[in-house]
Amino acid sequence: MKRIMIACFALFLSSCSTLNIQPTKLAHQQTLLSVWGAHGRLSVSVNNDTKTSGFEVSFNHHDYKLILSTAFGFGQISIESNQQKLLINGESINLTFDQWMTREMGWYLPIDTLAKILFKNEINSVHHWLIKISRYQLIGGIKYPKVIRFNHLTKPIKIKLLVNEINQLK
Repeated sequence: MKRIMIACFALFLSSCSTLNIQPTKLAHQQTLLSVWGAHGRLSVSVNNDTKTSGFEVSFNHHDYKLILSTAFGFGQISIESNQQKLLINGESINLTFDQWMTREMGWYLPIDTLAKILFKNEINSVHHWLIKISRYQLIGGIKYPKVIRFNHLTKPIKIKLLVNEINQLK
């Protein structure tokens, strides 16, 4: 009886090692949303000077609103862009987003490619930037980037974007 039990146990253990267990592949978002929002934190390093802030971004097709806030929420800046103009805290500016951010902040974020990065996982389509996604998160059964790193190819700009939440807006 003892031998039968040992033989059964050995067969059980050997069958466990032959099971084909593959990691579950999580689905990426398949469609590029046109009305969406996200928020989180960002860390920017320019010439080894690092600053952090919170961010909220909402897109309605090609129009967007980006709010950058200080670490403890004591100050914020609102940047809105539509087809006609760029508004900074409600004031119209005659510069592009990249030009204004570079002039005022010393850096810029390739904001027009965020949707492709977040929803299509496309990281090779951004001019002048090397982009890496180092961590993912599961939201509603879909795998989205959690940590996105941007390294500018010709300027000493490094941006780490920590995405806390992504929403489809209506």
